[in-house]
Amino acid sequence: MRRPAPQTKRNFPMNLRVTALTQNSNAIANIRLRSADLAKFYDQVSSGVRIEKASDDPSKYPALTEAKAASNRLKSYAGTVSESTAVLNSGVSTLQDVNDILVRAKNIALEANDASTQPESREALASEVDSLISRALITVNSRPDGSSLFSGTALDTNAFRVATTDAQGRPATVVYDGADQRARVVTGRGTTVDTRYVGSEVFQQPGADVFASLIALRDDLRGTSGSSATFNQALDQRITDLTAARDSISATIGEQAGNLATLSTLSNVISDSKLDFDSRVGDLEGTDYAEAVVKMQEASTALQAIYAVTAQLADPGLLDFIGR
Repeated sequence: MRRPAPQTKRNFPMNLRVTALTQNSNAIANIRLRSADLAKFYDQVSSGVRIEKASDDPSKYPALTEAKAASNRLKSYAGTVSESTAVLNSGVSTLQDVNDILVRAKNIALEANDASTQPESREALASEVDSLISRALITVNSRPDGSSLFSGTALDTNAFRVATTDAQGRPATVVYDGADQRARVVTGRGTTVDTRYVGSEVFQQPGADVFASLIALRDDLRGTSGSSATFNQALDQRITDLTAARDSISATIGEQAGNLATLSTLSNVISDSKLDFDSRVGDLEGTDYAEAVVKMQEASTALQAIYAVTAQLADPGLLDFIGR
Protein backbone atom coordinates (compact mmCIF):
# COMPACT_ATOMS: atom_id res chain seq x y z
CA MET A 1 0.00 0.00 0.00
CA ARG A 2 1.39 3.35 -1.05
CA ARG A 3 2.08 5.73 1.85
CA PRO A 4 0.92 9.35 1.38
CA ALA A 5 3.57 12.03 1.04
CA PRO A 6 4.27 13.90 4.27
CA GLN A 7 2.40 17.19 4.73
CA THR A 8 4.61 20.24 5.15
CA LYS A 9 2.14 23.05 4.51
CA ARG A 10 1.52 23.57 8.22
CA ASN A 11 5.13 24.65 8.79
CA PHE A 12 4.99 27.47 6.24
CA PRO A 13 2.50 29.70 8.04
CA MET A 14 4.43 29.26 11.30
CA ASN A 15 7.72 30.33 9.66
CA LEU A 16 5.98 33.20 7.96
CA ARG A 17 4.43 34.29 11.26
CA VAL A 18 7.81 34.23 13.05
CA THR A 19 9.46 36.17 10.23
CA ALA A 20 6.73 38.80 10.25
CA LEU A 21 6.88 39.20 14.01
CA THR A 22 10.65 39.63 13.81
CA GLN A 23 10.29 42.22 11.07
CA ASN A 24 7.69 44.12 13.08
CA SER A 25 9.91 44.02 16.16
CA ASN A 26 12.86 45.29 14.16
CA ALA A 27 10.70 47.97 12.60
CA ILE A 28 9.52 49.16 16.01
CA ALA A 29 13.10 49.22 17.30
CA ASN A 30 14.20 51.24 14.26
CA ILE A 31 11.28 53.63 14.69
CA ARG A 32 12.31 54.25 18.28
CA LEU A 33 15.96 54.70 17.32
CA ARG A 34 15.26 57.12 14.48
CA SER A 35 12.67 58.97 16.54
CA ALA A 36 15.25 59.43 19.28
CA ASP A 37 17.78 60.70 16.72
CA LEU A 38 15.20 63.09 15.29
CA ALA A 39 14.30 64.37 18.75
CA LYS A 40 17.97 64.77 19.66
CA PHE A 41 18.82 66.85 16.61
CA TYR A 42 15.62 68.84 16.97
CA ASP A 43 16.58 69.69 20.57
CA GLN A 44 20.06 70.69 19.42
CA VAL A 45 18.62 73.07 16.85
CA SER A 46 15.98 74.53 19.18
CA SER A 47 18.22 74.89 22.25
CA GLY A 48 21.54 75.62 20.58
CA VAL A 49 23.22 73.07 22.87
CA ARG A 50 24.88 69.99 21.41
CA ILE A 51 26.49 68.43 24.51
CA GLU A 52 24.48 68.07 27.70
CA LYS A 53 25.92 64.81 29.06
CA ALA A 54 29.07 62.77 28.64
CA SER A 55 27.48 60.32 26.23
CA ASP A 56 26.70 63.14 23.77
CA ASP A 57 30.42 63.52 23.00
CA PRO A 58 32.78 61.59 25.32
CA SER A 59 35.89 63.11 23.71
CA LYS A 60 34.90 66.74 24.34
CA TYR A 61 32.85 66.45 27.50
CA PRO A 62 35.85 66.63 29.93
CA ALA A 63 37.11 69.84 28.29
CA LEU A 64 33.60 71.28 28.40
CA THR A 65 33.25 70.45 32.09
CA GLU A 66 36.59 72.09 32.87
CA ALA A 67 35.71 75.23 30.91
CA LYS A 68 32.35 75.53 32.67
CA ALA A 69 33.98 75.10 36.08
CA ALA A 70 36.51 77.83 35.28
CA SER A 71 33.75 80.15 34.10
CA ASN A 72 31.72 79.56 37.27
CA ARG A 73 34.80 80.12 39.44
CA LEU A 74 35.49 83.42 37.69
CA LYS A 75 31.84 84.40 38.09
CA SER A 76 32.21 83.89 41.84
CA TYR A 77 35.38 86.00 41.90
CA ALA A 78 33.65 88.72 39.90
CA GLY A 79 30.83 88.82 42.45
CA THR A 80 33.31 89.09 45.30
CA VAL A 81 35.21 91.87 43.55
CA SER A 82 31.97 93.76 42.95
CA GLU A 83 30.89 93.45 46.60
CA SER A 84 34.36 94.43 47.84
CA THR A 85 34.37 97.47 45.58
CA ALA A 86 31.05 98.59 47.02
CA VAL A 87 32.31 98.16 50.60
CA LEU A 88 35.51 100.10 49.93
CA ASN A 89 33.62 102.88 48.16
CA SER A 90 31.38 103.17 51.21
CA GLY A 91 34.47 103.22 53.42
CA VAL A 92 36.08 106.00 51.42
CA SER A 93 32.84 108.00 51.50
CA THR A 94 32.66 107.60 55.29
CA LEU A 95 36.26 108.69 55.70
CA GLN A 96 35.64 111.77 53.59
CA ASP A 97 32.63 112.65 55.74
CA VAL A 98 34.74 112.38 58.90
CA ASN A 99 37.42 114.48 57.24
CA ASP A 100 34.80 117.16 56.55
CA ILE A 101 33.83 117.06 60.23
CA LEU A 102 37.45 117.59 61.23
CA VAL A 103 37.84 120.45 58.77
CA ARG A 104 34.86 122.21 60.34
CA ALA A 105 36.19 121.52 63.84
CA LYS A 106 39.55 123.00 62.90
CA ASN A 107 37.85 126.11 61.52
CA ILE A 108 35.90 126.42 64.79
CA ALA A 109 39.17 126.23 66.73
CA LEU A 110 40.74 128.89 64.52
CA GLU A 111 37.68 131.10 64.89
CA ALA A 112 37.64 130.73 68.67
CA ASN A 113 41.37 131.42 68.82
CA ASP A 114 40.89 134.70 67.00
CA ALA A 115 41.21 137.64 69.37
CA SER A 116 38.12 139.26 67.86
CA THR A 117 35.88 136.38 68.91
CA GLN A 118 33.84 137.26 71.96
CA PRO A 119 33.77 134.82 74.91
CA GLU A 120 29.98 134.59 74.74
CA SER A 121 30.27 133.24 71.19
CA ARG A 122 32.26 130.26 72.38
CA GLU A 123 29.20 128.51 73.82
CA ALA A 124 27.58 128.51 70.39
CA LEU A 125 30.78 127.10 68.91
CA ALA A 126 30.94 124.45 71.65
CA SER A 127 27.35 123.43 70.88
CA GLU A 128 28.30 123.03 67.24
CA VAL A 129 31.19 120.79 68.26
CA ASP A 130 28.71 118.68 70.25
CA SER A 131 26.80 118.21 67.02
CA LEU A 132 30.03 117.29 65.21
CA ILE A 133 30.78 114.62 67.84
CA SER A 134 27.33 113.08 67.41
CA ARG A 135 27.65 113.25 63.64
CA ALA A 136 31.07 111.57 63.76
CA LEU A 137 29.75 108.70 65.89
CA ILE A 138 26.82 108.10 63.54
CA THR A 139 29.11 108.26 60.50
CA VAL A 140 31.75 105.79 61.68
CA ASN A 141 29.06 103.35 62.83
CA SER A 142 27.19 103.43 59.53
CA ARG A 143 26.20 100.13 57.90
CA PRO A 144 25.35 100.80 54.25
CA ASP A 145 25.30 97.07 53.45
CA GLY A 146 24.11 95.85 56.85
CA SER A 147 27.58 95.22 58.27
CA SER A 148 29.90 97.57 60.13
CA LEU A 149 32.50 99.26 57.93
CA PHE A 150 35.11 99.90 60.61
CA SER A 151 34.78 97.02 63.09
CA GLY A 152 37.20 94.72 61.29
CA THR A 153 35.96 91.14 61.34
CA ALA A 154 33.25 91.98 63.93
CA LEU A 155 30.69 92.68 61.23
CA ASP A 156 27.67 92.81 63.54
CA THR A 157 29.26 95.11 66.13
CA ASN A 158 29.19 98.90 66.09
CA ALA A 159 32.74 100.18 65.87
CA PHE A 160 32.48 102.88 68.56
CA ARG A 161 30.34 103.75 71.55
CA VAL A 162 30.21 106.43 74.22
CA ALA A 163 31.83 104.95 77.33
CA THR A 164 31.35 107.85 79.74
CA THR A 165 29.48 111.16 79.81
CA ASP A 166 29.90 114.44 81.63
CA ALA A 167 27.49 115.91 84.18
CA GLN A 168 25.25 117.18 81.36
CA GLY A 169 25.13 113.77 79.66
CA ARG A 170 27.44 114.75 76.85
CA PRO A 171 30.05 112.23 75.56
CA ALA A 172 33.23 112.33 77.65
CA THR A 173 35.04 109.27 76.28
CA VAL A 174 34.50 107.08 73.24
CA VAL A 175 35.83 103.52 72.99
CA TYR A 176 36.30 101.02 70.17
CA ASP A 177 34.30 97.78 70.38
CA GLY A 178 35.26 96.14 67.08
CA ALA A 179 37.76 93.41 66.29
CA ASP A 180 41.53 93.82 66.04
CA GLN A 181 41.78 92.18 62.62
CA ARG A 182 40.73 93.60 59.29
CA ALA A 183 38.10 91.76 57.29
CA ARG A 184 39.45 90.54 53.98
CA VAL A 185 38.04 88.58 51.08
CA VAL A 186 39.47 86.20 48.49
CA THR A 187 39.40 87.79 45.05
CA GLY A 188 41.26 85.07 43.15
CA ARG A 189 43.68 82.22 43.53
CA GLY A 190 46.15 83.38 46.16
CA THR A 191 44.89 86.99 46.20
CA THR A 192 42.97 88.82 48.92
CA VAL A 193 41.97 92.41 49.64
CA ASP A 194 41.24 94.21 52.92
CA THR A 195 37.72 95.65 52.88
CA ARG A 196 36.69 96.49 56.46
CA TYR A 197 39.34 98.24 58.53
CA VAL A 198 40.00 98.33 62.27
CA GLY A 199 38.39 101.56 63.47
CA SER A 200 40.82 102.20 66.31
CA GLU A 201 43.70 102.16 63.81
CA VAL A 202 41.96 104.74 61.66
CA PHE A 203 40.23 107.10 64.09
CA GLN A 204 42.07 106.67 67.40
CA GLN A 205 45.78 106.83 66.68
CA PRO A 206 47.82 108.30 69.59
CA GLY A 207 47.90 112.06 69.11
CA ALA A 208 45.41 111.74 66.24
CA ASP A 209 42.26 110.59 68.02
CA VAL A 210 39.19 111.98 66.25
CA PHE A 211 36.85 111.73 69.23
CA ALA A 212 39.31 112.77 71.90
CA SER A 213 40.27 115.84 69.83
CA LEU A 214 36.65 116.87 69.28
CA ILE A 215 35.70 116.34 72.93
CA ALA A 216 38.77 118.27 74.12
CA LEU A 217 37.95 121.14 71.75
CA ARG A 218 34.38 121.31 73.05
CA ASP A 219 35.56 121.30 76.68
CA ASP A 220 38.20 123.97 75.97
CA LEU A 221 35.57 126.21 74.42
CA ARG A 222 33.43 125.91 77.51
CA GLY A 223 36.01 125.64 80.23
CA THR A 224 38.86 128.05 79.51
CA SER A 225 38.49 131.78 80.15
CA GLY A 226 38.68 134.60 77.60
CA SER A 227 41.93 135.63 76.04
CA SER A 228 44.35 133.94 78.35
CA ALA A 229 47.51 132.35 77.03
CA THR A 230 46.30 129.04 78.42
CA PHE A 231 43.20 129.18 76.21
CA ASN A 232 45.24 130.01 73.09
CA GLN A 233 47.73 127.28 73.87
CA ALA A 234 44.93 124.75 74.38
CA LEU A 235 43.33 125.61 71.05
CA ASP A 236 46.71 125.43 69.28
CA GLN A 237 47.03 121.88 70.60
CA ARG A 238 43.51 121.05 69.42
CA ILE A 239 44.38 122.30 65.94
CA THR A 240 47.51 120.14 65.93
CA ASP A 241 45.53 117.07 67.05
CA LEU A 242 42.78 117.63 64.49
CA THR A 243 45.36 118.01 61.73
CA ALA A 244 47.03 114.77 62.79
CA ALA A 245 43.64 113.01 62.82
CA ARG A 246 42.99 114.23 59.29
CA ASP A 247 46.41 112.97 58.19
CA SER A 248 45.59 109.51 59.58
CA ILE A 249 42.28 109.47 57.73
CA SER A 250 43.90 110.70 54.53
CA ALA A 251 46.41 107.85 54.70
CA THR A 252 43.57 105.34 55.03
CA ILE A 253 41.71 106.94 52.13
CA GLY A 254 44.86 106.56 50.05
CA GLU A 255 45.21 102.91 51.01
CA GLN A 256 41.58 102.14 50.23
CA ALA A 257 41.81 104.03 46.96
CA GLY A 258 44.78 101.83 46.06
CA ASN A 259 42.70 98.74 46.86
CA LEU A 260 39.93 100.07 44.64
CA ALA A 261 42.37 100.56 41.77
CA THR A 262 43.61 96.99 42.23
CA LEU A 263 40.04 95.69 42.23
CA SER A 264 39.25 97.64 39.09
CA THR A 265 42.19 96.07 37.27
CA LEU A 266 41.30 92.65 38.64
CA SER A 267 37.70 93.07 37.52
CA ASN A 268 38.82 93.70 33.95
CA VAL A 269 41.13 90.66 34.02
CA ILE A 270 38.38 88.43 35.40
CA SER A 271 35.89 89.73 32.85
CA ASP A 272 38.27 89.04 29.95
CA SER A 273 39.16 85.58 31.25
CA LYS A 274 35.53 84.65 31.81
CA LEU A 275 34.69 85.80 28.30
CA ASP A 276 37.39 83.49 26.95
CA PHE A 277 36.08 80.50 28.90
CA ASP A 278 32.47 81.27 27.96
CA SER A 279 33.54 81.36 24.33
CA ARG A 280 35.28 78.03 24.83
CA VAL A 281 32.11 76.58 26.36
CA GLY A 282 30.10 77.87 23.42
CA ASP A 283 32.48 76.32 20.92
CA LEU A 284 32.42 72.96 22.69
CA GLU A 285 28.75 72.57 23.49
CA GLY A 286 27.16 74.81 20.89
CA THR A 287 25.16 73.32 18.04
CA ASP A 288 26.57 73.23 14.52
CA TYR A 289 23.26 74.22 12.97
CA ALA A 290 24.12 73.21 9.40
CA GLU A 291 25.23 69.75 10.49
CA ALA A 292 22.31 69.32 12.91
CA VAL A 293 19.73 70.27 10.27
CA VAL A 294 21.22 67.80 7.77
CA LYS A 295 21.20 65.00 10.37
CA MET A 296 17.68 65.92 11.40
CA GLN A 297 16.55 65.65 7.78
CA GLU A 298 18.36 62.31 7.42
CA ALA A 299 16.65 60.97 10.53
CA SER A 300 13.29 62.21 9.28
CA THR A 301 13.79 60.57 5.88
CA ALA A 302 14.86 57.30 7.47
CA LEU A 303 11.89 57.42 9.82
CA GLN A 304 9.48 57.94 6.91
CA ALA A 305 11.02 54.98 5.08
CA ILE A 306 10.60 52.76 8.13
CA TYR A 307 6.99 53.86 8.46
CA ALA A 308 6.43 52.92 4.82
CA VAL A 309 7.92 49.44 5.26
CA THR A 310 5.99 48.92 8.48
CA ALA A 311 2.76 49.89 6.75
CA GLN A 312 3.34 47.17 4.18
CA LEU A 313 4.01 44.61 6.91
CA ALA A 314 0.80 45.63 8.58
CA ASP A 315 -1.30 45.08 5.39
CA PRO A 316 -4.63 43.48 6.54
CA GLY A 317 -4.48 40.81 3.82
CA LEU A 318 -1.02 39.75 4.84
CA LEU A 319 -2.01 39.71 8.47
CA ASP A 320 -5.01 37.56 7.69
CA PHE A 321 -2.75 35.16 5.81
CA ILE A 322 -0.29 35.04 8.69
CA GLY A 323 -3.08 34.35 11.14
CA ARG A 324 -4.38 31.27 9.25
